[in-house]
Amino acid sequence: MRKNWKPALALLTVTTLLFGQGAGSVSAQGQAVPPGAGTAASQGQSPQSPQSPVFTFTSLASQAHAVYAANGPDQTLGTVLRLASEPVTLGGVNESFDYYYSVPRTTVGSNNYLEIAFSHSELLNATRSTLTVSVDDKPMKSVFLTKETAQHGRIRIPLGAAETAFGFHKITITKHSLLTDNICDDQHDPANWVKIDKSSFAFLDTQAQASSSDLLKEYPLPFVEPGNSTEVYTKIVVPDAAQPDVVAAALKVATSLSAQTATHRPIPIVPESEWKAKGDLGHVIAIGNPEAWNGPLKTLVADQGIAERDQKLGLDYYQMRVNQSPAAKLLLLVTRGKESSFAETIHLLTDQEMNKQLAGNQLVVKQAPGQSAGKSQSHILSLASAGYSPIMLEHGNSGTQQVVLKIPSHWKITGDVSLDLQMKISPLLMQSEGEDKPQHQLTVTVNGVPHTVLLQQLKPVDKNDGYQVRVPISPAVLKEANHILTVAFSASMDLKGDACAPENNKGRWIFVDKESTLDVPHEVPAQNSFQYWPAPFVQDDGMKNTAFLLPEKWTGEYLTQFSMLLNEMLKEADHPQGNAFMIFQEPLTEKDVQAISSYHVIAMGDLEHYPSLLQAEGQLLVNEIKPLNQYHVVNETTRYVAWVQPSIWNPQRTMSFFQDADESKAGQGSFLHADLLQYLKNAHEDGQIVVMSKSNDIFTVQVDEIVAKETGFDEMVGNISLWLIGGVLAVFLILLVIYIRMLKVEKKKAKRKG
Repeated sequence: MRKNWKPALALLTVTTLLFGQGAGSVSAQGQAVPPGAGTAASQGQSPQSPQSPVFTFTSLASQAHAVYAANGPDQTLGTVLRLASEPVTLGGVNESFDYYYSVPRTTVGSNNYLEIAFSHSELLNATRSTLTVSVDDKPMKSVFLTKETAQHGRIRIPLGAAETAFGFHKITITKHSLLTDNICDDQHDPANWVKIDKSSFAFLDTQAQASSSDLLKEYPLPFVEPGNSTEVYTKIVVPDAAQPDVVAAALKVATSLSAQTATHRPIPIVPESEWKAKGDLGHVIAIGNPEAWNGPLKTLVADQGIAERDQKLGLDYYQMRVNQSPAAKLLLLVTRGKESSFAETIHLLTDQEMNKQLAGNQLVVKQAPGQSAGKSQSHILSLASAGYSPIMLEHGNSGTQQVVLKIPSHWKITGDVSLDLQMKISPLLMQSEGEDKPQHQLTVTVNGVPHTVLLQQLKPVDKNDGYQVRVPISPAVLKEANHILTVAFSASMDLKGDACAPENNKGRWIFVDKESTLDVPHEVPAQNSFQYWPAPFVQDDGMKNTAFLLPEKWTGEYLTQFSMLLNEMLKEADHPQGNAFMIFQEPLTEKDVQAISSYHVIAMGDLEHYPSLLQAEGQLLVNEIKPLNQYHVVNETTRYVAWVQPSIWNPQRTMSFFQDADESKAGQGSFLHADLLQYLKNAHEDGQIVVMSKSNDIFTVQVDEIVAKETGFDEMVGNISLWLIGGVLAVFLILLVIYIRMLKVEKKKAKRKG
């Protein structure tokens, strides 16, 4: 028996490995394992601790139907979507209101419905008052408004496949209500109302799993799902020693994903070791060179032979489990070829026009198309660029319609601003012959200041009822607006003596084209100040002249905050090449130093991690030699500080630094706060230092002004050359000697005369 135990153990081991092998799958704990192995042991090394999470990946390249855990809110079966946080009251004879709901990417059962809770005035005429519910402009149900529904009415409407398809849907609730049988009932009677209660909701029979037959076609799903309560369901993983172009690629993907959500939340970016240590299950986009991985992804890359592929860019989807979890998430592995750079290929994931061409569950790109230069529209502010459709004002529905237009915070306004409206107006409104014809008006209100135009006085600009109206916006309005303009449109187009308008339109309308623009003469200043942040780092042509300097080592917290900063800056860079920035990393080589001098530079974190900055510490605005109390700031109560100054590599360029000033929390990786970023965009105060205190007070310090006030005689003398001081002193002494000698001569003359 003693002689046979070794062959038996070997046979048992081989059998175990064969049964543990999963077709097309890999398991790993951060060390390389034999391809296809189902254990966590590494070749030639002892297995790791049982506490280490085990990652299992299954290739989806050849699978026609990929299944993964859905992003449903709270991961519960069935989803309740509240339509509004506050009740909505509809007044007048005819009034409607739109709600929106979003169906997540998931399997949806058959038990879906819409429930509307409402109440209304008891004085409504029950035979002539109705409430109608439509979904995506398709009528679903109508009910009479009776005394039984006055206190508490409820409508339940089943939702079919069309109403529960993935994406956004619109619910329109329309009321037609009268108080009497009189067709000319007073539309403004306050007793004519219907209230839609905030308890109204849509119930979706969502399941725990989602599926897809073409994952790349659906990108950026499921990593972000606009409309869901969370919206962001992913993190980006990079190698622990990622090269600058990999970090830049991760940041570009993160900001492009964030820009597609309503909340613009930053996408977490973490190094592989941090991701492996946490072992939490969630969708992942892994970006890196094939040879750079050193944890769970090292095994995956080796097993799939990705390093040997002839490619410029590889996109591979995998089903991922942690510790054999029953639920699976998705991993998108993004790799570049041996002789290529992410700078020339990552736009396939960041350019939404390129995204439309992606298809399949695996894509190996051998010849990547160049990024389209596009045509810059960043200087054109229109209804369309702000996301609005054309505005239609009609007879019977000519009430106020409102839009919000934002002037980029980095623009310095240099001339008169106006709202230039492109319109079409019904010929029936423009007839002016006859004394009995009423004067029709269009009123445009900008930040509460109205501007009324008499329509009959307008001159057509073409033969298709086209007109142009220029609405001037005063400097006082702009100063108070903080670069945000709220524009409201209303019209008077009723016929003379028409006390009520039961019919809409009647051929009378005003159409405001979505190409109507806000004309803002401006420049992007290049001053060393936060007044027009994020200028000069963001220009009208994007960020191509801006570079970010990274420390030699960084954490996931650092990159995530970096992503947050970049998000806020790129909101202002509405340009096809807006994210074309550069990244340098410490320690800088001679070649790097020469190259970085051509850019405006932003650095973040702790000065101690930047050798190149420490070498020029005397030139920095804030450092140990120049503490904040020099600028009338209390060091001990400062939480965060940001400062801007001429670049130490090129005084013609600008440099900015963001850092944590709280010594009690030093080393925790925090150097930025969202409130500080909002302040920078909104304050528009001229200054070189911005401070956020522990009391959350944020203020600007103008260094030049402080220095000018505190400059005394000693400092003035200190600025005068020594040779000049010596020369003045020598002249003074010579004049003094001459004066003394002349005085003696005068005294001798006086004695002789005496």
